[in-house]
Amino acid sequence: MDKEIIPELIGRFGKNLKVWSAACSTGDEPYSLVMAFSKHIPLNQINIIATDIDKQVIEKAKVGLYNEKSIAAVPDDLKKKYFTKVGPSYQISNDIKARVQFKQHNLLKDTYPDRCDLIVCRNVLIYFTEEAKDAVFRKFNTSLKPEGILFIGSTEQIMNYKEINYERKNSFFYIKNK
Repeated sequence: MDKEIIPELIGRFGKNLKVWSAACSTGDEPYSLVMAFSKHIPLNQINIIATDIDKQVIEKAKVGLYNEKSIAAVPDDLKKKYFTKVGPSYQISNDIKARVQFKQHNLLKDTYPDRCDLIVCRNVLIYFTEEAKDAVFRKFNTSLKPEGILFIGSTEQIMNYKEINYERKNSFFYIKNK
C-alpha cells in the first residue's frame, strides 16, 4: 500500500485525503495508516476517520497502548519515532493519535461518511451474511469519490464487483468506477 496505493491516491486527489478505517477495532489499522501516509505527506495534513461498533474497543483504541506482539510488524524506525515504551507496553505518540478521529458506527444501520478517497475495511465482513456483505460493499461504493479505493482483507472478496461499480485493482483493492 505504501509504495503504490498512497502515491496513487495523492496523485489523483491531492494531499488532503479523506480516509475511513471502518471496523477499526483497537486502532492498529488507523494508526498504521497515519504512519504510512506520513512517509508521503506531513502529519498535519493527515486525517483518518476510524469507526467500530464496539464502544469499549474504541475507548481502548483512543488510549493507543499496545503490547510488543501487536507492534511486532511495525518497522524499527517507526517504532522509535512514534512509540514510547511504558512498562511492558508501547504507547503510540500523541502526534499520531491526533490524526485519528474515532467514532462508534454500525456498518449495517448507520449513515456512512461521504466523498472518501480511501476506505479500509479488513477482515470483518467474513462474519456477515452474503446479503449484508453486498449491502455494505454497495454503501462503500456510494461513500467513495469516483476513482476512490476500497481496501478489503485477505479473507474477503467482492464476487460481483463489476455489478456494483468497482474495478478490481488486485486481490484486495477495488477502485470505484467514474
